[in-house]
Amino acid sequence: MVVLGIHDGHNASAALIIDGELKCSIAEERLSRQKNHYGFPRQAIECVMDQAGIKPHQIDRVAMSTKKLIPAYFYTGRNSRLSVLDYWKEQKEYWYPKLYENKKPKYLDILSHRVDKKSFPYDEKLIKDELDHEGMWLARVKHVSEYLNIDESKVSYQNHHACHAYYAYMMCPKVNEKTLVYTMDGFGDSANGTVSIGEKGNLLNEIYRSSKCNIGRMYRYATLLLGMRPAEHEYKLMGLAAYNSDKYGKEAYDIYAETLQNDGLGFKYKKEIKDHFFYFKDKLEGQRFDAIAYGIQKRCEELLVNWISNGIKETGIANIILSGGVAQNIKANKLISELDDLEYLFVPPGPGDESISIGAAFLEYINETQSVESVKSPANGYLGPIYSEDLILKTIEKLVPEQYKVQKTNDSKVAKLLSNGDVVARYGKGGMEFGARALGNRSILADPRRPDVIHHINKLVKMRDFWMPFAPSIIKERENDYIINPKGIDGRFMAVGFDTTDLAKDHIAAGIHPFDKTARPQIVHKEDNPEYHSLIEAFEKITGVGALMNTSFNIHGESIVGTPHDAIDTFLRCGLDHLFIGSWLISKTKN
Repeated sequence: MVVLGIHDGHNASAALIIDGELKCSIAEERLSRQKNHYGFPRQAIECVMDQAGIKPHQIDRVAMSTKKLIPAYFYTGRNSRLSVLDYWKEQKEYWYPKLYENKKPKYLDILSHRVDKKSFPYDEKLIKDELDHEGMWLARVKHVSEYLNIDESKVSYQNHHACHAYYAYMMCPKVNEKTLVYTMDGFGDSANGTVSIGEKGNLLNEIYRSSKCNIGRMYRYATLLLGMRPAEHEYKLMGLAAYNSDKYGKEAYDIYAETLQNDGLGFKYKKEIKDHFFYFKDKLEGQRFDAIAYGIQKRCEELLVNWISNGIKETGIANIILSGGVAQNIKANKLISELDDLEYLFVPPGPGDESISIGAAFLEYINETQSVESVKSPANGYLGPIYSEDLILKTIEKLVPEQYKVQKTNDSKVAKLLSNGDVVARYGKGGMEFGARALGNRSILADPRRPDVIHHINKLVKMRDFWMPFAPSIIKERENDYIINPKGIDGRFMAVGFDTTDLAKDHIAAGIHPFDKTARPQIVHKEDNPEYHSLIEAFEKITGVGALMNTSFNIHGESIVGTPHDAIDTFLRCGLDHLFIGSWLISKTKN
């Protein structure tokens, strides 16, 4: 059976499953080059089908994630094309009159400068108005049917949070053990939080669903209040929060703490509020920026830790899986992993909306076959396409200027460059890593012993905020030398923070948060990525350090590189001196 999974909201993506095995998945932004791409993932669909050698007529089912998508958001590319000023305009001219003045403003009138009807592929005749999600659903089904030339009866939808849950559940190495699966995000299909029980061979049993799990929404608007883009820059607040403390941040924390409360497996409000943006805007005026970051992060951590703890106590299940956008909060995940009653924690790569096309495909396949055990759990996070050495070489010949040096290379030579202080972008031979974290195949690498390299990379290409740390890639054999992980929490996907050892402060200083000395490592298993593991081993032979500093291969404001063309084009436009692509090293030194 062939199942195509499609997510056409923000962070659009596609996935293809054949006979229960995930063959390929990719986010549209990697191909469109539009970060957080919102809309129909045409290129992603073509990519996954091409990788699997599948034609449209061979598709048995198409699973769409999320039914309730708003037409206005498609037209404006919300979460993709809106600027910070646009979000402020949305709040002041749309939401405030609607919530506080009983008016009915038109979203598309207010953000008319962002409306792009040329890129809107759906049949507008089926859509009554800008909020008609039912008509939008009919238009989406029709478009998929016509685009693939298949009958509409083959197209169905899976619930947004069920997609989050099944993606994480089927990715988990402990899928056959009794688990609690939590989902938490901004909103999707009338909910923003669920809890389900997973047992071997059975469908997930959802025991809680809520529209009051507003952790993500509170964090989203804290991001906007500090002049950063919601649904993209929350990680900046997370990094900033560590620089404050109760001494200066308690007042901001108290403001957040007086509203949303834990209530067993659910949530309640101590004080009901009409709107999360204006309520907190008014309350937090005059507070320091880092105090606001500290306050929302601490409250987020408390709510999540209590929620998971309550679930363990109520069910007696100590294996925990997290999914949804809020699961990307690695600081909160660290505290969850340290709960006394917790035995195991798993956070998959890309737990946000980019992965719900995978969840939809898994769930559709399970529903059709009536078998959970027939699904083969993916072995690692390298779920994207693989590009051949032949294509890489042809792209080099086409794009690289003659004055640059191009040579065959190996791990030892690249490791030598890194040990000498050079910064090298790596475009690996294997599959593209899935999600927002670079896992070595689309990465910028450097010597982790040198904290100054952070400023160097920021100057050359990244332009990150000064307080933001980078991350280390650590070979599995050296994990215990650098991070403190007594429970053996899965650290392969940079999804969980850990305290670090004294040795780490010397060996991987560039990959540690400069203030709280934690790290969000990628633990590199040889079986997951033998080529990347080999490169780190080669670096270890020279330096004695079993790790590299790793950050995503992209220019500030752009998505991580996708194709070989993107990699070389990005390399030529930035200040990096070396690109290790496939078996080739490109250097901006004259021949």
